[in-house]
Amino acid sequence: MSYSFEFFPARNSAGQLALETASKQLQVWQPGFVSMTYGAGGSSQDVSYAACKNLLKQGYATASHLTCVGADKDTVTKAAQSFVELGVDHFVALRGDSPDGPYQPHPQGYAYANDLVAGLRQWFKGTISVAAYPEVHPQAQSLATDVGFLKQKLDAGADQMITQYCYDTDAILRFAEQLQKAGIQQRLIVGVMPIHDLAAVKRFSAACGASVPKAIEEQFSPYSQTADLHRVAVDIAVEQCQTLADNGIADIHFYTLNRSELTASVLANLEQAKAPLARSA
Repeated sequence: MSYSFEFFPARNSAGQLALETASKQLQVWQPGFVSMTYGAGGSSQDVSYAACKNLLKQGYATASHLTCVGADKDTVTKAAQSFVELGVDHFVALRGDSPDGPYQPHPQGYAYANDLVAGLRQWFKGTISVAAYPEVHPQAQSLATDVGFLKQKLDAGADQMITQYCYDTDAILRFAEQLQKAGIQQRLIVGVMPIHDLAAVKRFSAACGASVPKAIEEQFSPYSQTADLHRVAVDIAVEQCQTLADNGIADIHFYTLNRSELTASVLANLEQAKAPLARSA
């Protein structure tokens, strides 16, 4: 099983301390790469740049998110080149969401993520990841349509896909089957977000088209103490990772939310589960 982590740029000194603490504490797990998010229209470019610089200094293979919403092609290209000059050799290429209403392509910009990937591939030789949606992007008409859009991004030159977090493991497995049927062979990396706060995750999921299955909610319902909620969250994430691995999906991208405790506990439990297998072999 291989791991990677997502962080987001800090906006203040407290956030910076949380990011630095999380990134240092998780480094022991030797992720294949870490990614740093990037605001719509490059609104957080400066802080993303500084955050990527710090991650590179820590020795992480660092991917920068890159969006095309709200910016012309020249602006996007210059932003990408500034990250490359910093030492970034991996982009997570995204359309992005408009901060103030329905998405509208910039008249002189890359209209969609496949266009951004194609533009990057004209000069960028590193790794390009794109987003995938096991529960279907909220603006897609169907799973088949959404997989078609994903294939366009991959055909434009992307190397791999990272899914939105999804707590319905069966939906992820069905999605993987759909990819195979569509002839998509690029690397599938599944996003996993341990549940730090059930109510907050439900609100966020409702806004981005993800779901929290009733069975998962019920696992939390008997508990109110932090330690118990932590244990339940870890158990759920560990079970999902193990089920995915048992079905041949072994690349996991943890959405850390700049926290280390839950992700580290999940990883420790996964490693502990592997230990008896190694001894028996």
